Amino acid sequence: MAKMKFVSPQQYATNLGQVIQSTEDAGNKVAPFFEKLDDAIMADQVADMPKADFQEISVEFDEAVAVYKDASAKINAMAAPVRLMGLHQSMKKTFTEYAAATEAMAESLNVADQSIDMDKFKQSEADQDSLMEKFLVQVRRILTTAM
Repeated sequence: MAKMKFVSPQQYATNLGQVIQSTEDAGNKVAPFFEKLDDAIMADQVADMPKADFQEISVEFDEAVAVYKDASAKINAMAAPVRLMGLHQSMKKTFTEYAAATEAMAESLNVADQSIDMDKFKQSEADQDSLMEKFLVQVRRILTTAM
């Protein structure tokens, strides 16, 4: 049986910080595209958007999903200090659900007919908001406990 590898609280916090930074960067990159799409939705102008703009938004969403899935894989593979294992398990679950919610939003966009499955889009938006809030609370708790 393989021996479990544990890390120091400081190393864990550093590793977690790097993953969080990559997700924050992805969020900042995709935010203007989300806002552009949200403006079109509010004005009921999605079908009238230039096709290239809608395609670009879809590509940016897909790229963000790839970053979030990669971050989820890194969090899932991350070793945690013994005293943080329970918190880490909860955080892993939350972030995996968050990555799935971002994917649902990306999948709600239909580039072929330039439309949006609004039920799926709105559910994903609500899920992302609540899951990110939960994730950030968990991270704060982990970092407080780690230090």
